[in-house]
Amino acid sequence: MIQAVEPLRQQQVRLEIISSILRAALVSHDLGGCRNGGYVNDAWQDNPTYEFFPPKGNPVTSLILQRTLPANLYPLTWLLPSGKILLQSNWQTSLLDYRKKSETPLDDIPDAVRTYPASAGTVMLPLTPQNNWTATILFCGGSDVQPKRWLDPKWIIPTYPASASCVKITPDVSKSYVQDDPLPEGRTMANLIFLPNGKILCLNGAKLGDLIVRTEGTSGYGNQSWAIGMSYADQPTLTPAIYDPEAPARQRWSRDGLSASKVPRMYHSSAILLPDGSVLVSGSNPNSDYNVGPTIKYPTEYRTERFYPSYYNERRPQPVGILKRLVYGGPSFDVKLEKEDLFGDVSNVKNASVVVIRPGFSTHSMNMGQRFVQLENTHTGYKNGTAILHISQIPPNPAILAPGPAFVFVVVNGVPSIGVQVMIGSGQLGSQGVLPIGGLKESSIGVVDPSPSFHNDASRVSRFKGLAMAQGMLFLVLPLLALAL
Repeated sequence: MIQAVEPLRQQQVRLEIISSILRAALVSHDLGGCRNGGYVNDAWQDNPTYEFFPPKGNPVTSLILQRTLPANLYPLTWLLPSGKILLQSNWQTSLLDYRKKSETPLDDIPDAVRTYPASAGTVMLPLTPQNNWTATILFCGGSDVQPKRWLDPKWIIPTYPASASCVKITPDVSKSYVQDDPLPEGRTMANLIFLPNGKILCLNGAKLGDLIVRTEGTSGYGNQSWAIGMSYADQPTLTPAIYDPEAPARQRWSRDGLSASKVPRMYHSSAILLPDGSVLVSGSNPNSDYNVGPTIKYPTEYRTERFYPSYYNERRPQPVGILKRLVYGGPSFDVKLEKEDLFGDVSNVKNASVVVIRPGFSTHSMNMGQRFVQLENTHTGYKNGTAILHISQIPPNPAILAPGPAFVFVVVNGVPSIGVQVMIGSGQLGSQGVLPIGGLKESSIGVVDPSPSFHNDASRVSRFKGLAMAQGMLFLVLPLLALAL
């Protein structure tokens, strides 16, 4: 059933007014935007403030948003483990202590604008025991556009190349950005999506220009002679790439075994991880409204795709014992793996990991609610080829992973189980209980066979036995109608 949705121009204004919604452990935080709408912002309609839900008084003026016109409509915001918020807008960056209502400037971002309309792909890299759950934010692509150029009437946007630059920052540790491996080509409007094996899928977007032709305000959409229909972007990037944060420098991006889509994914496209480890890909509508026909180069797109990573058709681990709810700290829990889950070699339990992924919300190349948290674990491997993982719950800090639903994957040899939905913390805004961390058994291999009466003291989720199959590494266009994002 297709339900009616709000007209696009109304959605756009609303999204610009509520530029980003950040779910912290205690409150929701609404930041930035404008009062009327437009391709970029201006001083007459700028709303450079933030406010809270539940309400905490009048809106508070943000200094960085005041300084970063006109490309400040969709500031990139990340809740950090310190409880502070990284703000990235136009060329500037700051650290917001929302409790004290104070901002600390950090270094300007190098190479390119990453916020809308430049629209780089961004993601918080995996939070793991190895990095002590310290947040590093990766920015890839965007456009090298100086502030005055955004409104230059002589600027032919679809001919302007996108950036291939990737940079990252660890704002709780350093105020400075560092260079990372560049993208295989320049890209704007990219989506960066976590895979359960710890790698990051980059897909969607274009090489030239960005976004829809749109005049200031809410009336009309531009029909400049140089526009591609109504699109400010051209040359869609159809082949995805995968980033491996654990790979050596200059080897982090790969396209090995990846095939291209046949569907351009331009403005208003999106992607999100599914529980089976595939990625749903949908949307694209660089138009003022519904616009289809044989002469439209980039029409309103209704085809939906799924991306199948290389592990998809592998025999998946089927862990037993995953809890229905994970708390902050608290006692450890056990998950059992059969011999087949370890691919016939009990020593594979040494590289098994347990990860919690929140797919987040995906819109306008942003997904600031996306999180990847690896839990600490040890193991016991038995002579009969089975094993038990001893697993700590969420680190005792709600700012690492805010309360709410998420998926748990057990990964063996890079192959993930089907994700099991769990609740993190209370699942509600408000103060969260934080408990002392329970101890973990020391790891061991070759232990005498366990008792068959394995169980956890806490409630558990039985193994997921239904494995979907696909035809290899490909994009499969589904005969579905998807509302354009």
